[in-house]
Amino acid sequence: MRSLAFVLLALLTVLTVLLHHGAAAAAKPADARLSTIASELARRHVTIRCEGQSGALTGARGESGRTEFIGSEPVSVSYLQEGVCQTLHAYAGESTAGDACLLPCRRPLEVAWSLNTLAHESYHLAGVRNEAQTECYALQAIGFVARRLGASPEQARALGVFSFDQLPGRMPPEYSSPECRDGGRFDLRPADPLWP
Repeated sequence: MRSLAFVLLALLTVLTVLLHHGAAAAAKPADARLSTIASELARRHVTIRCEGQSGALTGARGESGRTEFIGSEPVSVSYLQEGVCQTLHAYAGESTAGDACLLPCRRPLEVAWSLNTLAHESYHLAGVRNEAQTECYALQAIGFVARRLGASPEQARALGVFSFDQLPGRMPPEYSSPECRDGGRFDLRPADPLWP
């Protein structure tokens, strides 16, 4: 009986070490470029990390990104699905290649989704908890994020319009609000006639 307990304890120790090593190996370093963009939107220094399976835009729970709050305060790190990060970096390489396409030549919906995810989590990092308000702010920031990744002003504007047209219907109901409109309560630039 004693030897069985010893074997089980040894096995538990080995499993604990392997799990700890696996978690440490799975942790990825901060993404400097995406962290810089997120920091601009959050108006404070924040970090973006990429996680999950390569190519996946959503995780097991259907989320593309996550930001934790402690009480009413956001932490300083957001996590984006690896596929979102890959799509953003691929878009940065493609958008600097020229103005051949106004919208991304390949996978425009995936690019719009990924730009939106980075902007959305950035506004959570700024302290916005309400999902509808956060999403509305994110939709208005898609052009900004696209520009930071190398899009021309025309490409960024086209992506903003495309995203506002295509993304809200793909979101859960709590991510939408009638106040997300030109002149609405969630309009970040009420004096600007351009929307989003």
